[in-house]
Amino acid sequence: MMGLWPVIFPPQDWTPRENQNGRPEDSIAAAPRRQATRPDSGQPNAQANETPQITQASFEPYRPIERASDGYVQGEACRECHPGNYESWHDSYHRTMTQLADPAIVMGNFDGQTVETSDASYRLLEEDGICWAELPTRILSGNRGPNAGISRVPLVMTTGSHHMQVYWFPLAAGRTLGQFPLVYLKEAERWVPRHSCFLQPPGDPPGIEAGRWNNTCLQCHTTHPKQKLSRDFSFDTDVAEFGISCEACHGPGQAHINYRRQDDGQLRRAEDPIVNPEHLTHEKSSQTCGNCHSITTHLQAETRNEGHAFRPGKELEASRHLFRINERSKAELQRRGQNPEEFFDASFWPDGMVRVSGREFNGLIESPCYQQGEMSCLSCHALHQQTDDQRDTKLWADDQLAMDMRSDQACLQCHNTTDYGPQHTHHATASSGSRCYNCHMPHTTYGLLKAIRSHTVSSPSVQRDDLQAGRPNACNLCHLDQTLQWTADHLAEWWKVEKPGLLPAQQEVAAGAIWTLTGDASIRALVAWHLGWQAAQEVSDADWMSRYLIELLNDPYDAVRYIASRSLKSIPEFASQDYDHLADESQRKMRQAELIKRWNAGSAAGQRGTQPRLLIEAGRISQGTWNSLRKLRDETPIFLDE
Repeated sequence: MMGLWPVIFPPQDWTPRENQNGRPEDSIAAAPRRQATRPDSGQPNAQANETPQITQASFEPYRPIERASDGYVQGEACRECHPGNYESWHDSYHRTMTQLADPAIVMGNFDGQTVETSDASYRLLEEDGICWAELPTRILSGNRGPNAGISRVPLVMTTGSHHMQVYWFPLAAGRTLGQFPLVYLKEAERWVPRHSCFLQPPGDPPGIEAGRWNNTCLQCHTTHPKQKLSRDFSFDTDVAEFGISCEACHGPGQAHINYRRQDDGQLRRAEDPIVNPEHLTHEKSSQTCGNCHSITTHLQAETRNEGHAFRPGKELEASRHLFRINERSKAELQRRGQNPEEFFDASFWPDGMVRVSGREFNGLIESPCYQQGEMSCLSCHALHQQTDDQRDTKLWADDQLAMDMRSDQACLQCHNTTDYGPQHTHHATASSGSRCYNCHMPHTTYGLLKAIRSHTVSSPSVQRDDLQAGRPNACNLCHLDQTLQWTADHLAEWWKVEKPGLLPAQQEVAAGAIWTLTGDASIRALVAWHLGWQAAQEVSDADWMSRYLIELLNDPYDAVRYIASRSLKSIPEFASQDYDHLADESQRKMRQAELIKRWNAGSAAGQRGTQPRLLIEAGRISQGTWNSLRKLRDETPIFLDE
């Protein structure tokens, strides 16, 4: 994990301009003017100074490139002998983590539209097979220049294709990239500011984060990356392959190919050097995934220039420091000049449980099923779709879960079903409360504008989860309409979990209400997602939920507003509501007031009833208690480093 790279050199302005002869002159040094000659004289002809056609290849000297090295040969070399595995990998989102910005693969709309944000105006267009963006010149200079002028930049690379897509342009300083400030959000089918896609404090101006891709993103979004940072703080980055390819999980393939191409009659004295994670111990198999899906840093800084030292089958911590909330990690952060408290808060709950997406290995290794058993990433996930898997490929690719792994079968691989029936769950067998995941891997991880299942297997506890870690407990994430006291009473009755001392509000007001009104931004994001979760709506009755979601429609955090709006649409009464989470505050407040009026109309029609613990009396909000709790909202700035 590294900090953001500062803008320390002026980005290139790719906008065509008039040269001294009055002809359009483009500043792309990668495309020098042709010096055409007349066959009869050898002298430049009249067209010698014409501007050459700009193509994708024109930008190659200014962006990271694929370069096979150190025994890496790229995934296409695997196709000949492993066509089925190659095709399933090709269907995965791993492959498309990083791609060149070819118009055929970009998700964003480049039809010449203009996108207005609160900070700037952007124009997206495609010309001659190149995606371009026009943006204020001041943004290219780190918002330090005059508030005038428009520049055009070519978008040459993309990151992501599952939930959103980020775009990058060359800075004409080595192969250094800048980030286009808008992201295309797949689900909403719209352009949004990058900061709106992440849980971070409002108010940050748009920026290009020069070198961010070269310094950070490539570490997990490419195979065998070499950042190659030079003394002038530019990058000459190359990778073995864009995206996460076969060799990311199996190791460099050249030695394997050489081994397999030996004459059949030749005695192979050594083992095949290729690695199959399925044949490794559960620890080393999981470490292969942990190479990307963890919070780590390189032990040797130079490996960032020379390529990762880790290879599948090796010990991850031989070349990486794996961060946990402990004194060793604290000392490592201090040695690197980073604030341990800020670093830990961005990635971990106070008790050390990882809280952000993409870091599942950190969660797995804290689980008793891993520490005392043999659970690995491959216990549930299938990196290649099984031949007898009848699911649509896109369904498999969504989380790359093996067949039946969304059900209790994931746990019943090791646990006996007769030991975990209703006598254990205290819920009906077919109910959501009887699903192992919902109690032991609740959605307390945040990322990608949603709640994600924790990958630390644990059991619910009001004392440990809510009071000590500040993390919503699993029971109340379904039973949002019940109090923490209600949960503590049942845990004590069913499993002899000691009851903690609770404040009066925690004894009398539903957890969902308290979290919405008083929680910090991370809690509000999680509860907003759960208010739209079908299991919680069925258990807790969705009628009251809409009023709390409407409250969050004017949250200071863009991400919270987006999640709340999406959840509100999951409630039939408000399915057609029209709301823009990026509208200015006055418009949001006006729309919020209209939706409150609609909710009150439903109350007048007798739809709400009286539910004191939900602060609803005779279909109306108990405004006094509501306002008192609202004043207690935790305003601590939240930045989650997903």
